[in-house]
Amino acid sequence: MALHKRNVVSLRGAAAGSVLCGVGMNNQGVRVRVFQEQKRGNDGPVQGRVVILDVGDNRHSDSLRPLLNRTTDAVEVVRLIREHHPGCVSVANANILAVESE
Repeated sequence: MALHKRNVVSLRGAAAGSVLCGVGMNNQGVRVRVFQEQKRGNDGPVQGRVVILDVGDNRHSDSLRPLLNRTTDAVEVVRLIREHHPGCVSVANANILAVESE
């Protein structure tokens, strides 16, 4: 499956254990593994615990680096991002993440 905005988690959902990839302007290259099923219809933060597998190459990469390869959640992700970019949306929102193809 191509990583396009039409394939985002908010429209398609994602199974527990899926790897999600950033498709938004500010989360390019971000990869996270979710531990909980993500139901479609949620445009906001991914639900439950996640592991950030790659911070990508985007405006938030440096802010996310402390979370690389450790269990976290969308609340912590957005808190770290907003320390440097107060008005930004989270890179872990279901409407800018798509399921990585296998």
